[in-house]
Amino acid sequence: MKKTIEKNRDQLLDSWFHATINTYPAESARILGKKSDRFDNPIGGITRETLEEVLNLITENFSRESLEKALDPVIRIRAVQAFDPANAVSFVFALKEIGESVIEKADMIKFYRLVDEIALAAFNRYMKCREDVFLLKATESKRRIHRAFERAGLVAELSEEDLLGSKQS
Repeated sequence: MKKTIEKNRDQLLDSWFHATINTYPAESARILGKKSDRFDNPIGGITRETLEEVLNLITENFSRESLEKALDPVIRIRAVQAFDPANAVSFVFALKEIGESVIEKADMIKFYRLVDEIALAAFNRYMKCREDVFLLKATESKRRIHRAFERAGLVAELSEEDLLGSKQS
């Protein structure tokens, strides 16, 4: 199966990239799909690079942690956009349908399990990114409230450690 993926890597990558881009609203997908250059189209470029890295990784020995690390750039973007958890990782499952055209029938169950493993890694990374976003928002809220109290003369100045203290608890 890994040799089949390597042999059809470009076809898989192109199809998976377009399926991923098509999870965005139509106008955004049109723009993101035009160029995959990191400077002209950062989201499109990062998406293509990430998918390529994942395809390269699954042809080697990999762990869920290495998949999470490879998926991080795309998942990080999707975690701060208007995607709910299911839609944020749905692009991974498009690989199942794309693979049906190149993977031999005897290897399909193994391929489906591989895609499921990628999806689990994507979901883990998405939840970690959302947790980071929540902590950033909570810390900023604490800072804003504390500054208001300071201006009112109700509290003394807090250190950065005081503001981040609840994160380490």
